[in-house]
Amino acid sequence: MRKFLVIVFLFAAWSTSALAESRTGKVDATVARLGTLSADERKLLAPHLAQGPVILTEFQNGQTDLPAVIYAAQVRAPAKTVAAVIGKPHEYPGFMRALTSVNVKTTNDSMMAFDWTWGVSLFSMTGHNVMTTYPGNDDRGYRFDIRTIGGDLGIGRVMWRIYPDGPKQSVVVFSSRLDMRDANYITRQLASEGNAVNRTINVAVAMVTLLEVKAEAEKRSGTYVNGRFAARPLSRPYVDMNALRGILARGDLVFMDIDGDTMQKVTVVGRAGASVARVRRVMLDPEEFGQSLLHGTCAEVVERTDRGVRFQWEIPIPLIHVGGEMILRPSSTIIAVDGISGTLSRGQWRFDTHRYRGGEAGVVAWATFDPADSPKLIRKLIAGNTYFSHGFVAATQLAVMRSLRTRVHRMGR
Repeated sequence: MRKFLVIVFLFAAWSTSALAESRTGKVDATVARLGTLSADERKLLAPHLAQGPVILTEFQNGQTDLPAVIYAAQVRAPAKTVAAVIGKPHEYPGFMRALTSVNVKTTNDSMMAFDWTWGVSLFSMTGHNVMTTYPGNDDRGYRFDIRTIGGDLGIGRVMWRIYPDGPKQSVVVFSSRLDMRDANYITRQLASEGNAVNRTINVAVAMVTLLEVKAEAEKRSGTYVNGRFAARPLSRPYVDMNALRGILARGDLVFMDIDGDTMQKVTVVGRAGASVARVRRVMLDPEEFGQSLLHGTCAEVVERTDRGVRFQWEIPIPLIHVGGEMILRPSSTIIAVDGISGTLSRGQWRFDTHRYRGGEAGVVAWATFDPADSPKLIRKLIAGNTYFSHGFVAATQLAVMRSLRTRVHRMGR
């Protein structure tokens, strides 16, 4: 467990820092509002859902309200089949590789209480859940409310919504909010640094859960696509930033392009809350931008040539030293950053801006990298769990957007 928390601390360093919330007036995560995606928003996101899961990380609402994270995925299975997968927790260990046990304690009409144990190669966690199943059908869909009332992840709430999308396909929207401030002692100490750890745990654990449910429903429907595919060259995604402007007022969006078990690329888009000129000033400064790529990073320019600007970066964390060398290629349009050596040496990141009416900048960032190209502890953490690896990639790309926005706002106009 302690090794896992070191990994979480690394994730947190890659995320936007935040002030510790006051215990006074704290919102109870088991009853706090959980957002969803409206029918119009699901229609807007449909082209991205066809390529892979979509994540909306809501902005924090006040000092004590932990933001919700909303996940969506297109599932090639009828809504009834997906509901049958989610509604039987005792069957979870049969298809969720990281879930080692589920012990149903009580059942009462539409409610069920159960304990669970979740583990990967380096750690395990336990929790106590209560699930409420709401009446549903293939016309209006299905809904499950799961409350985590104790355990290593603290308290929280999860809401599953399954929307029919024709007779043989569904869209699953999975909203979660975890509050680690009431978890075990060590986890509480990390969570006291702010919401970064909470958000990272949400992304990593929820992505495993969502993709396992999707895979099992598709296997039962005979539509599951297994195996790895050849990686495609990194290309710019098509994103209609004007159409997404409204939903980006709620939070940042992450789009995952997945073929079978192969992550082709991950894209994050967001509104910067600042002018294009101000955002690009950060992007075109290698030391500023290098520190933006990974929050908490020390970055230093080592060479400027016609090819670009090489800089060294590191995050000095006890037990895990990550760092290396990258090259930034400035441009009036797309800005490229490529790994050269060290951690993430094969990674590629691309950034561009969009100018909204009124001058505000939107940011589009897309990347491809292999999480296995990381320190040994991270490699062991994700070993044998492709879905956890995908969650790692999504959390990292989200952290890039949050960290970039933070540096832009700190820079003077």
